[in-house]
Amino acid sequence: MAKKQKDKKAKKKLSLMDRILTIISVILIVASVGSIGYVAVMNWQPLSELDQEGNAASIDDDIQNDVNIKKKVTNFLVTGIDYAEGTGRAKLTDVIMVVSFNMETNEINILQIPRDTYIGTEYPTGKINAVYGNKNKGGIENVARVIYDRFRLPIDHYVTINMDGFVNVVDAIGGVEVNVQESFTLEGVTIKPGLQTLDGIKAEKFVRERHSRGGDIGRINGQREFMAALVKKLKGLSLGELTSLAPTLMKNVTTDMNVKTLLAFAEKAMKLDMDNMKFHMVAGEGATINGYSVWTVHKEVLAQTLNDNFRPFSDPVPASELNITEVRNTTNYYDNNDVTVDDLLGSGSSSSAN
Repeated sequence: MAKKQKDKKAKKKLSLMDRILTIISVILIVASVGSIGYVAVMNWQPLSELDQEGNAASIDDDIQNDVNIKKKVTNFLVTGIDYAEGTGRAKLTDVIMVVSFNMETNEINILQIPRDTYIGTEYPTGKINAVYGNKNKGGIENVARVIYDRFRLPIDHYVTINMDGFVNVVDAIGGVEVNVQESFTLEGVTIKPGLQTLDGIKAEKFVRERHSRGGDIGRINGQREFMAALVKKLKGLSLGELTSLAPTLMKNVTTDMNVKTLLAFAEKAMKLDMDNMKFHMVAGEGATINGYSVWTVHKEVLAQTLNDNFRPFSDPVPASELNITEVRNTTNYYDNNDVTVDDLLGSGSSSSAN
């Protein structure tokens, strides 16, 4: 009996140590993917998304990287989902990113996919943000499949956070300092220009606001600014501050990864530099299709972006093989939009973001 009690105590101590080691080991990769990735890796006993049959969701093998390539580069589908009921925005993916971690070069490339990206008439609005909440072809695994099918971009793992969880995480770290460029009001919350610390509610409005920024692409630029500021904040947290976040970080997040998988990235991730974390946006322009304002992709530029940054160990895929319709191509204003976290923080040598 005494031996069993000792074994239980030992297991409890081991579990606590596992949690602490996980936090220490993955802090840099966590920072690179912003608060969404941060919550996921801190959750040492992560919950899975549920598919439409109520089973744990997983990424199908046929849309993942080849097993040998996955040892060198791993792609994460990272989404921020709004479950708010009665607001007209329930079950929409307000944030959609593919985070590609090249473990050979210690580089992070982040593909930001505008939520209005036109993917065809398979979904009522034609927009990619309609996939997750669709009754017949919804869920995180279908979002991953749509990205693979349209962009020919493999997805190995997923991480989701709902917007309530996002608010709680920002509050738990004491807010994030952001230099707000222009005043706006969203859902009764007004934020004025200037350098300021945004709490959870204001941060949520900041990453969702689009009207004062000229639409969905302005929102994406705002999300870049916030995530760069978040990287800076996370790197300044002490171990004690990180461990105190555990109760908050174990809520509102789903992922198919476990601690063993997360720790496998630790050694390489610890070498990450902010100048090696780069954002890319799906190139395109605005259009109106069937009465909906959408983002129509520029296929040639997108193909080049994917081949240059997201296929380091696989053959290039020409634009003709991307399964997406280019409705119009009348301007290249948004075609060159790459920027590093270092640039966004003002410490880089240049910025090509529009």
